[in-house]
Amino acid sequence: MKSVLVAMHLVACEPDLLICQDISSTLSRWPDMAACQQDQAIRIAEAKRALPERIVVMSRCRYLIGRDQRSAPMF
Repeated sequence: MKSVLVAMHLVACEPDLLICQDISSTLSRWPDMAACQQDQAIRIAEAKRALPERIVVMSRCRYLIGRDQRSAPMF
């Protein structure tokens, strides 16, 4: 059986936004978009504390289709 979950994608970029790198995120999944968006500010703040001040951190919540509780991690 398949379900639709929500995952958060975080990236850290140079100030010019030309060079970016994925930030490995926890394997957390949210049941809906609103729940993910509520956690966005917290996750961005945590990443900014761990990185140099000049780095730009961005995130996006997106839908993820996977098998119920048995899917392999996507990222």
